[in-house]
Amino acid sequence: MDDLSPVWSAIELGWNFSQKKFPEMDSDYSISRVSVEHRGAYEIMGETGQREAALDTRLRDSATTQLDYPAVGDWVIHSKNAQHDRRVLITEILQRDSIIIRRAPKQEPIPQVVATNVDILGIVTSADQPLDERRLERYLVTAFSSRVVPVVIVNKSDLKGTVERADYFRTQYPKIQVLETCGIHGSEALGIQEITGDGLTVALTGSSGVGKSTLVNRLLGEDIVRTGEVRADGTGRHTTVRRQMFVLDAGGVVIDTPGLRELQLWGGSGLNLVFPEISEFVDLCRFSDCSHNEEPECAVLEALSSGQISEPRVNAYRDLSHDLKELRTQIEIYERSKRHRRDARP
Repeated sequence: MDDLSPVWSAIELGWNFSQKKFPEMDSDYSISRVSVEHRGAYEIMGETGQREAALDTRLRDSATTQLDYPAVGDWVIHSKNAQHDRRVLITEILQRDSIIIRRAPKQEPIPQVVATNVDILGIVTSADQPLDERRLERYLVTAFSSRVVPVVIVNKSDLKGTVERADYFRTQYPKIQVLETCGIHGSEALGIQEITGDGLTVALTGSSGVGKSTLVNRLLGEDIVRTGEVRADGTGRHTTVRRQMFVLDAGGVVIDTPGLRELQLWGGSGLNLVFPEISEFVDLCRFSDCSHNEEPECAVLEALSSGQISEPRVNAYRDLSHDLKELRTQIEIYERSKRHRRDARP
C-alpha cells in the first residue's frame, strides 16, 4: 500500500458507534467499506486506505445467492496483508442495517443488490423528462421495503416546470421530503446537503439524464464522476456504468448508481406506506386475499365508489399488488425447479 494514499476512519465512512459496536478481530485484519463492485473483485475504503479486494475461499464457497456476496455500501472484515495479486481477502460481511434490492433484469426471478447500509434513498427526477408516477411509486415501495428513508429530489431547478413538479409531489406525498436542486449552478445545489452529513449514507437513483452524477460532482466539489448530455428526444445517456461510493468532505458518503431503464420490485412490505389512504381500507375487506376488483364486500371498492380514494391511485395499487403476487409465484416455481434439478443429479 502506498504510504501517501488516503485513509478513512469508520466514522468518516458512515459507521455509527452510538448504534452498534465494532466487532472484535485479530490484529492481522481490519474493517473497510465496499466502494466499488467489479465482477469477482472489489474496491474497499478504510483505515488501511483504498485497497483492491477479493473473497477468500470459504466465503466464496458458502455463497448461494447474490445476497451472500459483498455489495457497494457493505462493511467487511478483510486481511491487512495483500496476496500475490495485490488484493486483500474479504473474510466476512458484517450485518447489514438496510439493503436495497430490485429484481435482476433477467428472465429468472433473482434479486440484485443496488446498495447496502443506506440511510436515505434520493430519488432524482427533473422537469425536462416526462413525469412517470408509476416508476416513482416503485422507487418509493423499494425504499420503504428496504428500511430506507426516501427523499424525492427535483433536479435542474433552473428549468421551467420544476416548482410545479415539486409542489405536485408534496401534495401527493405529504409525508415524504421533496427537495429542489440544481447540479449545474453551485448555490442552488446546496438543497441536497439537507440530507447529507456525518454518519449518513445517501444513495442517488433515478432515470438516465436527470443529473445524478452532476449532483455527486457538486457535493464532491470537483468533477470526478463522468457526466453526459441529454439527447434531443429528452432521453438520457448512461454515463454512470457502475455503483460507486464517495466520501464527502462535509461529512457522510454518497453512492452514485447507474440510471435504471426499469425498476422491478423485489419486496412489497413498503406498499401500504406508499398508498396509506388505500391501505386503511384493505384490512376491512371481507377476504384477506382480496384483489379489489370484483369481490363482494370489498372495502377498497366501496371507498372508491364513495369518492374517498381516487381511481388512478387504486389502479396503481392493484398493478403493484399484482406484480408482487406474480413475483412470489415465479420465485416458488423457480426454486422448485432448482430443487428438482439438484435432486436429479447422480
